[in-house]
Amino acid sequence: MVDIATRVHDHTWKIDPIVRSVIDTDFYKLLMAQSIRRHNPDTRVTFSLINRTKSVPLARLIDEGELREQLDHIRGLSLSRGESTWLRGNTFYGKRWMFTPDFIEWLEGFRFPDYHLERQGEQWALTFEGRWCDVTMWEIPALAVIMELRSRAMLREMGKFELQVLYARAMARVWEKIERLRKLDRCGIADFGTRRRHSFLWQDWCVQA
Repeated sequence: MVDIATRVHDHTWKIDPIVRSVIDTDFYKLLMAQSIRRHNPDTRVTFSLINRTKSVPLARLIDEGELREQLDHIRGLSLSRGESTWLRGNTFYGKRWMFTPDFIEWLEGFRFPDYHLERQGEQWALTFEGRWCDVTMWEIPALAVIMELRSRAMLREMGKFELQVLYARAMARVWEKIERLRKLDRCGIADFGTRRRHSFLWQDWCVQA
């Protein structure tokens, strides 16, 4: 099992990129992209990321260079052959062929469009423009990047021992909740918190737990 505290203490973005795959996103976003592409393939839109909690000064917490590195890393991602095969062959919610062959073919050639980043006071203004089916793919990874960079900034001053205690307590709380839920009949758990996750490593641990 990954030692999250050590990775957080020692990590650099090259070891732990925040978004690692085109399909490192919430499942519904792929379904939305398929529907948008089918019904509104040429509609152009502008999507902006807005921090509604003005008391959190993202531009002071998140370094512009780190933010651009993560966004540029995402722009270099593409669907792997294994991921394509997984999407084509899997059964989702008891249904095969949830994704049409033409959508998978489009996704294989998909690249994230460019972004515009500008500092406005103590906030970052992050904007994406282009075809709706392309731009919508930015929503989850862009939010995941902002959330994790904020988390990294908040934890940067903590020592390794403090981080170990922090994650041990967090793991204990999650496990306590899982044990309580297991006692309920016909209780299913679904994760769709990618946009709000503390980090990729933490979400991965929670899903496996």
